[in-house]
Amino acid sequence: SHILSSSDVDGLVNSCAAACVEPADPPFIGKDGVILDAAMADDISTWAPWYTLFRQQWVGDMQPSEHETFMHPVACLFIASGSEADPIGALRALQTSAAVQRVLSCGDGGTKMLFYYMLLHDGRDTAALQTIDLQFDQVRKTFGQNSALLKINTNTDLLGAADAGERIKISSIWSSDISATRPLAAQPEKSYGEMLTMRDVAALRDAVKLMLVRSVVPHMQYVIRILSDQTASERRGITGRLFSAGRRYLNTTSKAENTYVGSDGEVYYRHKSPEAMLRRLADCSFMLKDYRFAQSVYQIARRDFQSEKAWLCYAGAQEMIGVCRLLWEVQTTKAEFDSVFDDAVSTYVHKTRTPRRHFLAVRCTVVYYELLKHHRFYAFAPGALLRGPSFSASLTALLNEQAAYSYLKAVPRPNVRKFAFYAMLASQAFQRAHMGDLANRCLHMVRVSLKGRPQGHIRTDSDDKKSHGKATTDVKSPTRASMDEKAATLSQPATYEATVDKVSVTAKTKWTAIDSYINHELGRQSMAAHNFDEAFQYFMALMGDEKTPPKLQSKYLQELLQLFLESSDQLSGDNDGRKQASAIELSIPSIDPQLVRIIMSPELEGEDAMLEWRLDGSSPSKIGGGSGLQPSRCCSVGEVVAVLLVVTNPLAIGVTLSNLTLECAFEASGDSATTEATVDSALDISVVPTVILEGEQTTMVTVQIVPRCAGSVSILGAKYLLCDILPSFKSLVLPGRRMNDTKDQRMGIVHTPDTTLGFSVNSDLPRLEVTVDDLPDTLMSGSMHRACLRVANSGSLACHSVAMWVSHPSFVGIRPPRLCNDEAELVDDGGMYVPLSDVKNHERVQVPNVLRDYSTFVLVGKQTDTPGSSAHCVEPLGSLRPGEAFTVPIWIRGDRVGAHTLSLCVGASSAATARKDLVVMRSRQFEVDLLVTASLRVNAFVRPSARNPRERLLGVEVENMQPDLSVQLVQTTFTSGFYELVPVSSSKESHRTLVGPRQSISLVYRARPCDTMVDKPCDSPEMFAVRALRQFIYSSEKPSSTPEPIDLVYSNNFFTEQGIDCTHSSLQSYITRSQAHRRRNVLRSGYPLIPDKYHSAMFPLFESFGIDFVLFWSQVGGAERAGHHSISGIDLGVPHDYLVEGLNPPTEGAARTWLSDTIHDREALIQSIASRSEAALRSERPLDVLIQVEAAQQSDCSLYVADVNISVYNHSWRYGYQFTLDLLSPHELDQFVAEGAKMEHSGSRAAWSWLDETRHSSSVEPHGLTVVRARLSCYAPGMIDVAVWRLQASAIMPAAVFSSKSLDCILYPTQPHFVHVGTV
Repeated sequence: SHILSSSDVDGLVNSCAAACVEPADPPFIGKDGVILDAAMADDISTWAPWYTLFRQQWVGDMQPSEHETFMHPVACLFIASGSEADPIGALRALQTSAAVQRVLSCGDGGTKMLFYYMLLHDGRDTAALQTIDLQFDQVRKTFGQNSALLKINTNTDLLGAADAGERIKISSIWSSDISATRPLAAQPEKSYGEMLTMRDVAALRDAVKLMLVRSVVPHMQYVIRILSDQTASERRGITGRLFSAGRRYLNTTSKAENTYVGSDGEVYYRHKSPEAMLRRLADCSFMLKDYRFAQSVYQIARRDFQSEKAWLCYAGAQEMIGVCRLLWEVQTTKAEFDSVFDDAVSTYVHKTRTPRRHFLAVRCTVVYYELLKHHRFYAFAPGALLRGPSFSASLTALLNEQAAYSYLKAVPRPNVRKFAFYAMLASQAFQRAHMGDLANRCLHMVRVSLKGRPQGHIRTDSDDKKSHGKATTDVKSPTRASMDEKAATLSQPATYEATVDKVSVTAKTKWTAIDSYINHELGRQSMAAHNFDEAFQYFMALMGDEKTPPKLQSKYLQELLQLFLESSDQLSGDNDGRKQASAIELSIPSIDPQLVRIIMSPELEGEDAMLEWRLDGSSPSKIGGGSGLQPSRCCSVGEVVAVLLVVTNPLAIGVTLSNLTLECAFEASGDSATTEATVDSALDISVVPTVILEGEQTTMVTVQIVPRCAGSVSILGAKYLLCDILPSFKSLVLPGRRMNDTKDQRMGIVHTPDTTLGFSVNSDLPRLEVTVDDLPDTLMSGSMHRACLRVANSGSLACHSVAMWVSHPSFVGIRPPRLCNDEAELVDDGGMYVPLSDVKNHERVQVPNVLRDYSTFVLVGKQTDTPGSSAHCVEPLGSLRPGEAFTVPIWIRGDRVGAHTLSLCVGASSAATARKDLVVMRSRQFEVDLLVTASLRVNAFVRPSARNPRERLLGVEVENMQPDLSVQLVQTTFTSGFYELVPVSSSKESHRTLVGPRQSISLVYRARPCDTMVDKPCDSPEMFAVRALRQFIYSSEKPSSTPEPIDLVYSNNFFTEQGIDCTHSSLQSYITRSQAHRRRNVLRSGYPLIPDKYHSAMFPLFESFGIDFVLFWSQVGGAERAGHHSISGIDLGVPHDYLVEGLNPPTEGAARTWLSDTIHDREALIQSIASRSEAALRSERPLDVLIQVEAAQQSDCSLYVADVNISVYNHSWRYGYQFTLDLLSPHELDQFVAEGAKMEHSGSRAAWSWLDETRHSSSVEPHGLTVVRARLSCYAPGMIDVAVWRLQASAIMPAAVFSSKSLDCILYPTQPHFVHVGTV
């Protein structure tokens, strides 16, 4: 502590003087006077060695302070011995120790402390020499680069073999270090470093240097960068000033949040306040010698300190500003730094109220003086020293003596008279402090310096002995006992009142040793006066101190137990006294209410809760407050409820807890409310007989509660006997959410009742045992894995509703549930892929076209026809009676590569579902972490067909990503409402479809319109979307209907003898779920302005012109695995963006009246759909051209003339087109092709040319074909490239069609088209 009185300072100065040899005259004192040359040349620090010792001791006593961060820890060094069985565990134990965590809890401004780990190897342990490097490698891998290995004690031959001179050097290291840091400390009697060599000493120094250079300094630079970013607004010149001023005068809560008043009455800033971070930034910059930047930050912080009247912080900032100026502005004038130090010392002494003000003022004076000596500014030193505090005679003497020496070192000419004057003042002060030796020495210097004046007496050795004897007789050294006695006396009067209030009764300062001493003494006094209530408060405060040594903790605990026994004897006839004694709440052990967990049916896996279920596919959620429904945690009558308590012993000694149980509150409901139900009759609460806690040990205790009637249960706290003697209670009640609705609530602090540690008991609640077996943790992409869900009704009520929700519907597929016995096993049903021999190559199947969310499955109960729900996926059971169970096969497929967390929730209700939109069910949640690795990479590409303009070539590239396993392709299946696909090559040889490791294969298919659908309008799904979009935009009624079923063509290509039936119910529903999941994601990203709840009523699941592709495969070698990959919505490049039709206003019925707040949303939606349609149109080719040449005939001019049929096909089903076809001869390319258009011609430009009319104008209907006849001439028979034409087309649109831009286009050939010209 720095609360030093004048006698303490006198004793310190006397000890410093006694530690030096007998004081002799300085070297500049000669026989005839002061030798000025010697005074100017000699070092001033050698003239008064007791001052040097005083300075070292005074500055060495500096402790961490709230107003500065120089003594705050920056790094923490953890050292573990190499002989430890688990050095990593030892280092982690040190890192998590109470002392380290206590320091970390007081972080400065969000910065972190550096942890440095060192593994120490003792050279005497030769057995561990072989493994120490391996241990260090493990330490480095665990803790990173901030670790080091240090090997010492290499002198294994002991002292006899070591050199005597080396032993002396090593032993002197400790003595010199102690002399430098604690000059007044006694030298150790034991000889340290006997097993060390100079190499070990060098290794120690190198280890410390390495830690500083590699870790500590970079960490401090990192702290500076962090703090610099956090305080950038404060350091922004005039902007920062205006910001600080506005925050200070306009924000009434800033000061209360950032400042607090310490126990010493001073205003301090909290660690995370901008002012504290500025101070820490400046201190760190100062320690890294960036004095200029540090000074600028100190100046910014000083203004804030002054405005907030935080005088201690202001004085510290002033002090450091002067230090920075003297360290980097050497050419500065006196006025620029002297006034700063003057203000700092004056503020310390006169404005601060901290007991350390004198220590800080002396420190500021000493630091200022030492800096002046460093820069040889001795002319300014006397003024700085004389401004120091003068509360002690010995301190005044030291400062006056140094001021006198400074006058002799002044430049350009020493001032001997002032030297003598201040030496005289120092002598007088030494006399008042009863330091005769130093007083006589100063008098002798005065007499010698003023030798021109008559001397009354000459100094002799006898005078020195007399004065020395007088000084040693009168000096009294302070003791630790006297300081503790004074501290206790000063701390008692105003704080301890005759009340049971714990905060006002117990001593609470920043010195825990003094706190413990005061509380212990007052507790014993209260116990002697039979004031047991107050005595309990004092002794309980002793139990909460973690810094108390273990022996004292054991002593305090025994006295607390003895106090309880004595109080029990005094109150043996008073029942109220016993009740009060049993309600004692101690700080040991520690039970955090936020860590308490309540688990329903702990014997089962998963988490139990009451959740709200919605059939729109959203995840089950917790019940919202104020809904009037059941609480979120509920159990049935007779069900076991486990309460998990995390119990921690904060003491360093072991304690025992006996008869640990819970205290609960119970409120009956339903039929139980009519009878008087007490806690004892309504709840069976288990009792833990004994809990043994070692020092600083944390353990988990489980208490079980079995409710016997319906109602609500609230956990109030834990009851136990401490050491089998003291009845104790630990409250577990937490405050609820703070209310801020009314003015009274905002003015005060009002909390809602907390229901975290509570649950309800419902007699009508179902009780199911839900287990999920064989869940995978790793899958290959596309592969299938079968798991099993088993649900058993172990309650007394029938269950009429059971549903299952999955977070990844594209990953999960299920089969219908089946009733089974308890011992029944899941029978193998052949898997998800059913091979059949009668699967057709092309099959038309009518399937539902409703875009549903397939996240929810109804397993038991009535199906619902809510749009968008998934109730039609399985065939549910009617009900589940008590004792019955059913199983559900679950197929999990690796749909996407990566790490996924699959959530599965099973909810049940004993009542039938009454509401379609919201159902409250008791649910059990499961989670599984699934890693999906790559198996195949499947890509699709589309090319135009040179054979038929109505067709497209669809290629599929399959790449095997496995490094060592081959994959056999089994089957490809395409589904489309308009196209059927046939393979270009129909080979079924298995080796042709075997894909080896890291190999790829390409499959090519021809996509052609179905023969039965060429003339059929294919606008049913598209027109449904158009009508729904028009209704959504313009009508006051939102769309609610669903699209009609669609006829899909299944095109199968088999690579084996048997095929897989994709119309199989389970597989079809699984593929449909994957398609729906991808379809919803596309709609969310493409049309974000349309809410998800309208997707099922506005968009179909399948479109007429889209193609979905499924590839089935099986693994060859290794585990028998099979799977499939799919690609949905393959675009063949034909126009099918039909939603723009929905932007046309309706011709019949009243349009929707738009309000001003929704007109912007309408315009944004219309513009997004229109721009999307126009962007798609620019990338489409609505027309295709196919040229066919008939047999050529040789003319009279030796030319070959051939008739040509040119077919123009319209892919668009929305518009017809007027077109003009220009047939260009090769030599006319440069003349007719527009600039920027790309059209290359293969072959000679003079080989052939068109005859007769080369411009043809016509029209083509939607999905129509128009044939144009032409003639060409060729010089010789052979192959020629006839892809030389230009097609100008303009869409024929009705007047009401919405379009903001023209749909005209100019088309050129995209690839060569070779034909053969020859005679028949």
